[in-house]
Amino acid sequence: MKYICTGRIYPERANVNLSQIKLKLEKGTAVVSCGASQITVILDESSLDGYISAQIMANDIANILINALGFSLGTGYRVEISQVTEADNNNVNVIGVKPSIEDQTLEINPYIPIFNQSYKLSSKDIFFRLALYDYSQAITDVKDCATYCYRAIEGIKSAFVFETGKDRWDDMHQSLKTDKETIKSIVQQYADPARHGNWVNAKPTNKFDRWKMLLLTRDILIKYMNYANKDDGSSERE
Repeated sequence: MKYICTGRIYPERANVNLSQIKLKLEKGTAVVSCGASQITVILDESSLDGYISAQIMANDIANILINALGFSLGTGYRVEISQVTEADNNNVNVIGVKPSIEDQTLEINPYIPIFNQSYKLSSKDIFFRLALYDYSQAITDVKDCATYCYRAIEGIKSAFVFETGKDRWDDMHQSLKTDKETIKSIVQQYADPARHGNWVNAKPTNKFDRWKMLLLTRDILIKYMNYANKDDGSSERE
């Protein structure tokens, strides 16, 4: 099936332009063009099994070209493929920012109390602040989901190292009721090769693997937030 994938290059004000480029794929072709930071990737690839796979592939292909352009110009760009049209039936699929599995999302209800607690803790705790940043990146970044999740969890571990002066996981596990094997099996085994640049040996992930990573990371962040908020007199880490 042919897919027409469209999106933007950020920052849009950079006015990125690329003439049409055709790339050979394993079982088909990709045609990429970009005008005024609006990018289009047309995929004709028989291995794709749906619009989500098409979006992931289009994003990878767009990044190949845009990162090469940024490298040559000494400029930083970010790619977002936000819509995929199935050419055979003209179905238009808008790619959201809220992952879900069987109608379950990562949203915490009621969300207002969590919002208030999390921004207040972020303002005084650099470990939690940057862990939230990594978690947010993991939600939207398929390729580096495991890396961001693991770094967020490591950030929380480092908060305990800061408190105790001892570089170990035990304090986090004891305080938050987490455990090494769960983190290793759900996140670390996928994150380690990519974190060390060993992409050849990186394990592929699917939406179910990534869902488990995100859910575990979210739950650890919640546990840490509740733990940190028990002591309003804790030292600030700015």
